[in-house]
Amino acid sequence: MGSAVVRRLVRTDGVLWDGSPIERVVALLRPGGSPTRLEMLRPDGRWTIEHVDLRDDHGLRSLLRRVRPRAAVNTALDAGVYSGEPVGHAPLETLFAGLEGPGGETRVVHSGSAWVLAPGDQLDESARVDPRSPYAQHKAEEDQLLPVLGERTGVAWIGLRLFNIFGRYEKPSRLLPYLVSQLSRNEPAEVSHGAQTRDFNDVDDIAEAFALSLAAPLDACGALYHIGSGRATTVREFALAVAEVAGDPGLVRFGAGETPDQDLPALVSEPSRARRVLGWLPENRLEERLRSAAEWWLEQLAGPAGDRPERQATLR
Repeated sequence: MGSAVVRRLVRTDGVLWDGSPIERVVALLRPGGSPTRLEMLRPDGRWTIEHVDLRDDHGLRSLLRRVRPRAAVNTALDAGVYSGEPVGHAPLETLFAGLEGPGGETRVVHSGSAWVLAPGDQLDESARVDPRSPYAQHKAEEDQLLPVLGERTGVAWIGLRLFNIFGRYEKPSRLLPYLVSQLSRNEPAEVSHGAQTRDFNDVDDIAEAFALSLAAPLDACGALYHIGSGRATTVREFALAVAEVAGDPGLVRFGAGETPDQDLPALVSEPSRARRVLGWLPENRLEERLRSAAEWWLEQLAGPAGDRPERQATLR
């Protein structure tokens, strides 16, 4: 998600809440991290890459003092949350502390998750919170932390609860690239039963919500927003649409695989608050976006064999 936001802000002129242009974008990568997801951006003075361990409080604070940003987009996540090991909220807390100043002069836009919610269709921001995994619990804690940090530091904030995301550069183990990898080799793709409904969104479309949040007026801050299309699509429909591009739909084996969330019947947004306040216009071109993403992944698979996604069995 972070790389998609960087691409959006660099490629399209953006503005901040006071109408001033975004003059420079600084992308943060962990030490040794690959810049592959940003390789299509031409080097120029509008953006740079900084390598810093976001869990290193001193290193991140030093960077913030040197760069002096007016706004920060937080899409960081410690992978340890998936296993349930203790993981703090240091990156988020450090960003607020590093941007501390008079109210309204700085802003944090935070990437939250719809997985904190109880299942349902047309879920608005009043929907019941019911985190059912270590990841969801971590995200729910951050939702609760945002107003505390905002009050403590004077930094304005906007929280975006993102619904299902797919697209270019996602982990090869996720559903769409897994399907493309298997079917392009004429091999079976084992997935869950597929009856569960989700709200699928292309990552590059979702990046627009972050740009809108940076430009939103001050009275839009201090709130959570559901970012999704509002369209319910079954995993079966999603998989078969990808299969039409990648290979033989008959090779998709529904019910042959399992995922931790397969018994969650529905998770679909109601994004009217984001539309009304942020100007978020949900994309309704799912089939077009799926085709484009699947074709992109096919191009990646056409490279050397060593570039093919690994055949992992998670997040399907």
